[in-house]
Amino acid sequence: MLQPARPFLPDKAAHQLGIASGIVLFAFISTHLLNHSLTLISIDFADEALKTFKLIWRNPLGTLLLYGSFLVHYLLALRTLYLRRHMRLPARMLIQVLFGLSIPVLIAQHAVSARVPALFGGFDSTYWGVIRGMWTGNGLFGLKMVLAVIVVWVHGCIGLYAAIRFRDWFPRMAPWLFALAILLPTLALVGVLVNGRQMEAAAKAGGQVLTTAPDGNVVRQYANRPPLDLAAIERRVYLFFGLGLGLVVVLRAARSMRRNAPEIRIIYAHGPQIRVPRGTSILEASRIGRVDHYSVCGGKGRCSTCRVRIIDSDGPLPPPSAMEQATLSRIRAAPDTRLSCQTRPDYDVTVALLLEPPVGGDLYSGRQIKQAGREKEIVVLFCDIRNFTTISESRLPYDIVFLLNRYFSVVGRAVEEAKGQVDKFIGDGVMALFGIDATEPSEACRQALRAAATIVAETEKLNQEMMQEFGVDLRIAIGIHFGPAIVGMIGYGKVAGLTAIGDTVNVGSRLEAVAKQFNVAIAASEPIMLLAHVPYDGLSSRSVSLKGRKTNMRVYLLSVDDAKRYA
Repeated sequence: MLQPARPFLPDKAAHQLGIASGIVLFAFISTHLLNHSLTLISIDFADEALKTFKLIWRNPLGTLLLYGSFLVHYLLALRTLYLRRHMRLPARMLIQVLFGLSIPVLIAQHAVSARVPALFGGFDSTYWGVIRGMWTGNGLFGLKMVLAVIVVWVHGCIGLYAAIRFRDWFPRMAPWLFALAILLPTLALVGVLVNGRQMEAAAKAGGQVLTTAPDGNVVRQYANRPPLDLAAIERRVYLFFGLGLGLVVVLRAARSMRRNAPEIRIIYAHGPQIRVPRGTSILEASRIGRVDHYSVCGGKGRCSTCRVRIIDSDGPLPPPSAMEQATLSRIRAAPDTRLSCQTRPDYDVTVALLLEPPVGGDLYSGRQIKQAGREKEIVVLFCDIRNFTTISESRLPYDIVFLLNRYFSVVGRAVEEAKGQVDKFIGDGVMALFGIDATEPSEACRQALRAAATIVAETEKLNQEMMQEFGVDLRIAIGIHFGPAIVGMIGYGKVAGLTAIGDTVNVGSRLEAVAKQFNVAIAASEPIMLLAHVPYDGLSSRSVSLKGRKTNMRVYLLSVDDAKRYA
């Protein structure tokens, strides 16, 4: 039997190599554009900085790292193009692929003219020479350089975004990274444009024509060096990259034309039947057949949202890879559950989507969400007004709204000043999260204690006003707990928001009830007090039974006066 195409390199290793080589190339282009932007100060200043740039990237180690990364990245791109059973890609991935394939065409002339002579002891590149080259001839070289900056930078930014978007610190840093992504290439292009026009104007003022020819001293210095046919070298570069891409096209065509490579059917329970070549992943089949199918990580095996249940198969399925098995084990998947992005059946198979997109919802399907679900250890704080029902029954509705907004502003400011995040308002209650970003657990616990203490203190101040104006004595109860929770975007459409779910959240809510039960301001679980590394001697504590938990939990009970210790 003809076996379907299998990667010569494990997907996980290829993914890691792609990220590593991409980071090296992104570091190179970032420092390169930073150097370009220095031409806004002066070309001489940029040329001086260029010496440091060359010191980093033109030493033997830097050269090997740079060109090795470029070769690895190119070969991995060819591998990906060959392994794909179809080219129906999401817009972001399609742009990245097309831009990546165009990079060699755009940069070959510049790379050869700037690097090859220096390698053989000839002319070394300077900003004077490169910018003059962009302003002479028919302008094609200059246009290619401008396009190269845009294409290379966009390609790199898309790849970097895909690699870091699930990091804990990314939401906090995203605005700064976006600003930098716009600013750096803009400054680089403006610097080159301004200096090019200045050179052209200076040449015209002196009655000369702007040329790339070096001055007489440089010509005499390198007169005895053997000439280099840069155009021939450039053609060989085009040939190398063209042959690589052509080989992939030929191999894909040969694979599709093989008569003995029968198609198989992917049969969706209560859905369509899609015919695809043997070895196509189930997720790829969904995209070919336009079946709405969750894939938060983009089909890289890093999430479980694309998982399916195997209802029936005409033959054995390939065993899970190490990466797929690790993901399935983590979610405690049933034996008949597989990741559709990693499963490439050789026989007809019937599957059921375990996570079906809502009709018309399109929260995940066909595109990537801003924040995928992930497990993370966080601090959850719940705050509630005691006897709020009794208070609201005897007050005007407008007065209640005013009172609640004043109370919510106290809680919201306290949480934000402590570097936390207000999650939601539920009636007269507030849920807040700490440690969502890269904050250490100990710091997140201290932040939550500080926020709780501030809420208690500020509510006491608010009470003086409320008692005088409305005859209301506000008393609050706060519950705080630390533990693992699922953090992600939950909701529908415009009302989807970042929140947390899980046992930790449930315990935090029940600790708020414990605070009411023992008539204290704050009920903090033992993990909070231990991880915060703050003194808690003299505090009252109880071993309490919480609904839904088999064992008791030790809870520290803080009065209004106790809370002042942590403000």
